[in-house]
Amino acid sequence: MRVTAELSPTEATAVAGIADAARQHDGVAALSEQTLLRVRHGAQGSEVHFHLLFTGGEGDDAELSGFGFVERMPEEPDFAELVVTPEQRGAGHGTRLLASLAGDASERGLRVWAHGRTPQAVALARSAGWEQVRGLWKMRLRLRSTEEASAPTLPEPHLSNELASRLHIRTFEVGADEEEWLAVNARAFADHPEQGSLTLADLRQREEEDWFDPAGFFVAVERESGRIAGFHWTKVHADGAGLTEGEPVGEVYVVGVAPEWRGTGLGRTLTVTGVRYLAERGLPWVLLYVDEENRAAVRLYESLGFTLWDADVMYAMPDK
Repeated sequence: MRVTAELSPTEATAVAGIADAARQHDGVAALSEQTLLRVRHGAQGSEVHFHLLFTGGEGDDAELSGFGFVERMPEEPDFAELVVTPEQRGAGHGTRLLASLAGDASERGLRVWAHGRTPQAVALARSAGWEQVRGLWKMRLRLRSTEEASAPTLPEPHLSNELASRLHIRTFEVGADEEEWLAVNARAFADHPEQGSLTLADLRQREEEDWFDPAGFFVAVERESGRIAGFHWTKVHADGAGLTEGEPVGEVYVVGVAPEWRGTGLGRTLTVTGVRYLAERGLPWVLLYVDEENRAAVRLYESLGFTLWDADVMYAMPDK
């Protein structure tokens, strides 16, 4: 086991290879986008540790068989993920990685995401005495009718007369909206540090991704002040994200509304704006992630026709 704050280019490539192999084998990504960005670009100001599990020998003979990632979160338990290459599973590597991550935890404790609620992840958590503390639903909506099923009719994304007098919706302007968007994102997700703590460097990294398209990034702007009141950032997965055999699908990547604009219907209008944009691109499906305890958001998505597809689980380490 090697624990380091930086990865060499060779190590980063090897980690990406394990993540891709696991995704193809399991049908779900073991590592989040945030973790993969850290692997490719480094932490840039955040405190992170990469846990590398090698097997098969020393030096050049060693093979990377498992990977764990931990990031310190301000005033929150540390965040972590792990993955074992499919052909090396069943040999106790997951247990070793989980123990290494737990031993690396700060005094605030550690929470580990298991994506897709796979049987292996559930068994590993149970054997280590970890308990579920959060669930993240993955929901989906058919956008294109087939012979077997019809797509629901989406409502028009109209602002009420009152909102329209105070707001207008446009697309994100790269090079101009970053600081304002970061400010409203932090306020909208003050209770969700994984999203609310995004930095300018994090945003720039996403702007450089192949999938980034400002045409699908909608912001509601106050007419008088120019401040952003809310936003809906969509994403297109070229690989189908497990919903298709390689045909692109859409995602409600993140919807946020400033606290003072909640309860006005702005979130629903922004959601419909983005989903209709994805539908007009001819995509067959759109997916999203939502906290299972966020009943208001779940009801909104269900009212638009979204249904539960899968779930991610966050586990907390036992008290020391």
